[in-house]
Amino acid sequence: MSARPDLTPPSEQARPEASVPLLLSSYDWESDRETITLGDAIQRFRDVNGYVGLPIPAKPHFLKLFRKLINGSRAPERIYLVHDASHVLTGTTFTHNEPPLVLLAGEAAEQGLYFASRGVPRALGWVLFYGGAFVECARRIAPFRQVWRGIQLGIFNRAYEYARRTRLTSLFDIPIEELAGLPVAEARRRLGIPERGIAAELYRSISFPAPQAAALREEWRQYGIAR
Repeated sequence: MSARPDLTPPSEQARPEASVPLLLSSYDWESDRETITLGDAIQRFRDVNGYVGLPIPAKPHFLKLFRKLINGSRAPERIYLVHDASHVLTGTTFTHNEPPLVLLAGEAAEQGLYFASRGVPRALGWVLFYGGAFVECARRIAPFRQVWRGIQLGIFNRAYEYARRTRLTSLFDIPIEELAGLPVAEARRRLGIPERGIAAELYRSISFPAPQAAALREEWRQYGIAR
C-alpha cells in the first residue's frame, strides 16, 4: 500500500513558529518581580546557576583584551555584578538545566542590548561578542552548534535594534547600589525598562522554521519539559 501524499500546503509546511516559549527560560524568574528586591534577584540568579566567586581568569591572555574592550577597566567583581544585574533587569535569564540554546539566547540578547545601550557600533559589538564566543568554542567551553544557531536566529542583532529603537538606558551604568533594595519591577520602571523585562517581547519577534522548532521542542522534552 503506497504512502498517503502530504496534502499540507507548502506555506503551512514551512510556517515559522513563534519562539517565546522555546527561547524563554522555564524557571519562574518573574512571578515575584513586584516583591523580590533586585539584590536578592541577582543572588538567586547566581545561586540557581551555581555561580560561586569569580570565573577562572581568562586564558589565553588575549581574552583579557576582549573583556577589557567590552567592560572597560573595572574590577572583576564589578564587571560580573553589572552583567548579572543586566540579565535580571532585562529578563534575559536562564539556567543550566535547559537546552543550551536558551543560555546562548540569554547571553546574545543581553550583549546586544548592552552594546546598543552604550552606543557601541553594532558591527563592533557583534565581533566582540561572537569573537569571544568562538574562542570559547575553540576551548571546548561553548558548543559551536549553539553559537551558530544563535547567529542564524539573529538574536544579537534583534536585541541591538530593540535597544536603539527604545533608547534603552545604559546597561554599563546601572546604579546597582541605589536599586538593590527595590523590587525588580520598580527598579526596571526607574530605568525605563518594561516592568516585565525585555526578553519575552524580544523573543516574540524571533521565529523558527517549523523543523527547527520541532528539534528544539525535542531538546526541551529531554529536560522533562513540554513546550
